[in-house]
Amino acid sequence: MRFGLILAAGRGERFGSPKQQALLGGHPLALWSILAFEQSQAVDLIVLVVDDPSVEFFEYQIKMREIEKVEAIVPGGKERIDSLIAGLKALPLEGYVAVQDGARPFVRAEEVTGGFRIVEKKGPAIYALPVTDSIKRVENQVVIETVPREFLYRSQTPQFFPLHVLRDALKRAGEEGFVGTDEASYVERMGVKVNILPGREENLKITFRQDLELAEKLIESGACP
Repeated sequence: MRFGLILAAGRGERFGSPKQQALLGGHPLALWSILAFEQSQAVDLIVLVVDDPSVEFFEYQIKMREIEKVEAIVPGGKERIDSLIAGLKALPLEGYVAVQDGARPFVRAEEVTGGFRIVEKKGPAIYALPVTDSIKRVENQVVIETVPREFLYRSQTPQFFPLHVLRDALKRAGEEGFVGTDEASYVERMGVKVNILPGREENLKITFRQDLELAEKLIESGACP
């Protein structure tokens, strides 16, 4: 089976408040990802992870909109890794999972479907974009070197994994005290190949208030749904 795991339990420290309920185009931010996964024919069930005060709010939103694939809404933890583990506990041992950041509202249903196709054929896969800016390594506010960028990518979500691979990677990371920056970073350190799928600039992450304003402009212009 194929599962969507949407992580939307962040505290929103850089945003200024928890952002999962912030309105974008008339919908709560995290709902955009839910709707994309609902529309993907590849997704069998969805688990949503939110902060504890938002559980009842999203239960109502999903019931009101008659969204059928959400199997569970579970409270997350203090850090992203805690929310990831909480979400995985609501899923079976076997199958495939697409982990989505609930703060990326413009994921497309066809991207979800395409990612599952790749993970089933080739193994773990993530959406990512090549780095186009010059990258500097800095120490004490002084440039040490310019890092070659031809092999550098910016990772996005969704990220796709066989469930047993992601669980094994998280177990090892916990034993070794490693905390990753995204789900793929846990799998990479096990020596597992992670495939790159072409990302989109429009698949932005809402981190700051101005990101939400940009997202509204993209909706108004018709560049995003």
